[in-house]
Amino acid sequence: MQKFLNNLGSTYGTLRIFKRAMDVTRKAMNREPDYAKLLLQGNAYDNLGMFKEAIKYYKQAVRIDPSNGEAYCSLGNAYSRSGKFKEAVEAYKQGVRINPQDALAYYILGTTYSKLGNYQAAVATTKRAIQIRPAMSGAHKNLGIFYYMLGMYNEAKESLNQAIKIEPNNANARYNFALVCLELHDRNSALEEYKILKGLAPDVADKLSGKLQA
Repeated sequence: MQKFLNNLGSTYGTLRIFKRAMDVTRKAMNREPDYAKLLLQGNAYDNLGMFKEAIKYYKQAVRIDPSNGEAYCSLGNAYSRSGKFKEAVEAYKQGVRINPQDALAYYILGTTYSKLGNYQAAVATTKRAIQIRPAMSGAHKNLGIFYYMLGMYNEAKESLNQAIKIEPNNANARYNFALVCLELHDRNSALEEYKILKGLAPDVADKLSGKLQA
């Protein structure tokens, strides 16, 4: 019966029937709480947008297995989605301490630092993500944006250009590249991006048009 409850909870979680997953997994946990069940319960609450409950179960999971970075990153996600960015940073830092080759965790940590306005830290952690996974276009794009926020326009241009090389159809990268070009008084390059965006993402092109006319 115990094995049946555990397996049934996992199956429901896979099918994303979150309320049933919570009910079934809670029954299993009442008999034998462990890391996997707590993480599943946290995931179910997280997907329902019930972040306070998700955080509670993720915290229990890291207490049971403090050497597993997955729960720390899940905890960070729940904190971030509930607007608690300082707490999210601390959770992500534990995650990358345990899994120092987790490029995605560094990427998300950098994004969270930026939400706190700490662009220096955002740059450092995003560069680490790129060191681990050089072809991560989103990391290059974010790095360019963080440099832009720091007024480091040449570095921003280089990073955004790299993002475009990896992912030519990334409209957000092209838009931000154009903004950097305008800051560097390179209007011609910004106009070229506008022409590309007209075909790639007309709504983004319209947004850029307002900047070009300013």
